[in-house]
Amino acid sequence: MSKFLKNALFGVIGVLGVSAVQAAPISSWQVTVATVFDLSSIQPASGITSNGNTELRWGAPVETNGPQSGLKITDTPSVTTVFTNGPAVANVTVTHFNQPIYEPSLSAVTMLSSLTLVPNALNGTQTIPFGIKFLETTNDPDNRICADGTGRFSEPRNSAGCADIFVISQNALNFQFFYDDPDLQVLQRPYFISFFELTSGLNPLPAAACTATGASAGCLGFRTPEKANTPFQFAAVITTEPVSVVPEPGVLALMGLGFLVPAFLAGLAA
Repeated sequence: MSKFLKNALFGVIGVLGVSAVQAAPISSWQVTVATVFDLSSIQPASGITSNGNTELRWGAPVETNGPQSGLKITDTPSVTTVFTNGPAVANVTVTHFNQPIYEPSLSAVTMLSSLTLVPNALNGTQTIPFGIKFLETTNDPDNRICADGTGRFSEPRNSAGCADIFVISQNALNFQFFYDDPDLQVLQRPYFISFFELTSGLNPLPAAACTATGASAGCLGFRTPEKANTPFQFAAVITTEPVSVVPEPGVLALMGLGFLVPAFLAGLAA
């Protein structure tokens, strides 16, 4: 069975420019994240059903009365308190329903996430989209080699069919914004907001998986097992300095901040 899903877009937030200053930073922020699918961006235009603007379903089930494949956004809008230079704070969840289906299948969609910061709300809500490439793979290829280059039965995620591939583009770290604090007489203090994935599913992918989705080498993403519903829990951090990352066994360390997150919503620098 051949199924193809690629070039979906995930929207995330970016904010504005910076300049350096010296003073105590704002200690905490109220962060509101609201995420929806842009229904006008769905491709193909027919054969994909939506439940409002937070859930998409597609495909003719292989099994009688079986489920369709799909994507669903939950926990939106999310309103949380994020402490400056503190740990990542969870916000929205996106679940991939990976089920055995026949065509039609989704080929592209834009997912938009908008961000409002308090005390910075006077700057308004900012939205910047970034890309996700998503390949719904052939479940049982003739050569028994899945699209990610691994064997059909070589690991648990391939046991029910070749895992689908979900690649996140490399631009979710260090969105810059500034805040003018009249009480501290600080003008244009720089801050950075970065987005991460907390369910330990986001990892460097094999070169074959990157190539199969059209992503560059060294891409990061998910491989989701067939006949399973895989949730991705996203989160945000706000820092006074840009963060960088290094891969560690099972985690990715935020360098210079003294804390770890299990995984992150961003790619490593090429």
